[in-house]
Amino acid sequence: MKSSLEPIFFQNTMNKKTKLKDIIVCCEIRFDNGSAANWKHSDFCSFSDAIMKDTGVNISANTLKRIFGKITVDNDYQPQQATIEALAKYGRNIVLETPIQSENVYLKRYSSKAIVLIIGLFVMSLCMIYYVKKYKKITGIIRLSNIEGQLPQTTFFDLILPNTQDSLFVDFGDKSLLQSVNPTLKKIAHTYLFPGVFEVKLRTAEKTIANTKVLVESNKWIGLGFHNQQDVPNRHYEFTAFKTGKDSLFHIPNQQLFTLGLDTLKPLYVRLCNYASTGYKSDNFVFETTFKNKVKPNGVYCNSTQFQITGLESKIRFKFTNHGCSYRVLNFVSEQTLDGSKMNLSAFAIDLSNWTTIKMVNKNKHLELFVNGKSIYQGKYQQPLGEIKGVFLEFAENGFVKSCSLKSLDEKILFLF
Repeated sequence: MKSSLEPIFFQNTMNKKTKLKDIIVCCEIRFDNGSAANWKHSDFCSFSDAIMKDTGVNISANTLKRIFGKITVDNDYQPQQATIEALAKYGRNIVLETPIQSENVYLKRYSSKAIVLIIGLFVMSLCMIYYVKKYKKITGIIRLSNIEGQLPQTTFFDLILPNTQDSLFVDFGDKSLLQSVNPTLKKIAHTYLFPGVFEVKLRTAEKTIANTKVLVESNKWIGLGFHNQQDVPNRHYEFTAFKTGKDSLFHIPNQQLFTLGLDTLKPLYVRLCNYASTGYKSDNFVFETTFKNKVKPNGVYCNSTQFQITGLESKIRFKFTNHGCSYRVLNFVSEQTLDGSKMNLSAFAIDLSNWTTIKMVNKNKHLELFVNGKSIYQGKYQQPLGEIKGVFLEFAENGFVKSCSLKSLDEKILFLF
């Protein structure tokens, strides 16, 4: 009896832990906030809110930190089945067929010597599996084959999938749910509801096998209103952007956002953007914009505005916050990441309630950034942006825009609002 139970038990244990690991990875990918190893408590609170909104199940931030290894737990710790099913639904709409149970019930049946021997064999098996998976090269192809429509745009891909026991997924790059694919699938399609440059990945739960890029064009300035980044693929308010009023400003009133379905009492974002093929492939340009944030009537809060220049191969994004909130600044300069939680980015904390002019000059990958004529950042990067495809200016809450432009160094207009 003993010898027949042992393989079954440890095979089940390994399968359950592998499934939970896959679920965790899928949740991390969908939440799209970088590696969970770098998440702070506030990130786990936001993650908890996202799960609650998507599944109706409330998982506390501390429980999530235990599951993701941020809080030390016993070796036999396992989350409740309802918690695992909620994570599975959020990550990729999979419900485990077999509840994950504590190992203690089974381990008590074996003597201590047998347990040591079996655990040793189990660890050796895991090491062998890890080694094979790590060094076994899995190849595949995902290739853009056709597009239909423009905003919304349905995009078609050809697939050549590997013969592997690993689960395969397509990540369409727009924060929508991962699409599970089986090895016999030859084609797949996806509809994009907002403009941008999206990296589409063919992947397992642990690594990317192949990728391609998709441009969804607007060919005009449009506005987007949404509650958080994870909502954008499914629920956002989109409108043609233009200047109004005697001061010729862009602004979308909260009342209009509320009328169209956005709860303006909750945190929201408003984005002004334009994506189109420019044919311009040089890392030599000037970006300039004048804006201000809409001020909340009272309370202590962190507000922000960020802009992004998007190339086919990479991007430049700078974020500005009100004073005291530079901890929240997260900037991307092509292959580089500037994180306000790990370095002093207090120069990016400014008075957002007043009109502010931002100017960024890029000369052959050497950047200089000015705020109201004062230089606050200088740096350089290595990876070219590729062909310039778009630009956006985004407000936490709401804001006003006087102007926004991207020009080559010889004054050729790439984007102008």
